Amino acid sequence: MDLSYSNINLFPSVIHQFDVNGFGEIQNQLIDYAYDLKKKEPEGVLISNHGGWQSPDFSVNNEDDVLHNFIINCLAGFPVIDETFNMKVDAWVNINKPGDYNIKHNHPGVDLAGVLWIKCPKDCGVIAFDPPTAFQSHNELNSYIDDFKNQNNLYHCYHFNPTEGKILVFPAHLNHLVQENKSNEDRISVSFNIRLNSGRMKRRGRVSIPRWNFNWSEYNESRI
Repeated sequence: MDLSYSNINLFPSVIHQFDVNGFGEIQNQLIDYAYDLKKKEPEGVLISNHGGWQSPDFSVNNEDDVLHNFIINCLAGFPVIDETFNMKVDAWVNINKPGDYNIKHNHPGVDLAGVLWIKCPKDCGVIAFDPPTAFQSHNELNSYIDDFKNQNNLYHCYHFNPTEGKILVFPAHLNHLVQENKSNEDRISVSFNIRLNSGRMKRRGRVSIPRWNFNWSEYNESRI
């Protein structure tokens, strides 16, 4: 029998990534910022972190603050958000010592979530995403040939190796975790939530980015 085949890849989960060119110029300032914040809030909060330190979250709105300013400038360069939407951003700092990790979680009540990697020694723990559907628990996924799974991004789990100066932005409902820090150094990152409000409102932050340049790309990392 002669068949004509096609498939429709519905409801993709888009993960955006970009690299901050010249990140080394500000990296040490952000590392010092993270440790200074930990000194001010030594107990931190317990959310998804197992052994790691996590700061209380804060609203990103102070352009005179080095971290706030950096995040504002980064997100002002987000090329796929309609300019009629206003971003409200909350962020927090994560410091995972050797042996620390983050359990599986998502970010309810917001539209997008993201992470900026500040210090990432080798083997400090990948971030791993689960598919948003339940079919990974059935035989359907396992039954497909590898070429079809690769062409349609059908994975049991998908992970990104952390890279200093790289930012990921992803749908907040995606379950994800951070694997154990197996290095001998701290792993430092900044996580953030984005709420999008429609209306003819100016986006918080500057439109021009004079100091940092950004390279956006689709995700292309490793699967588990």
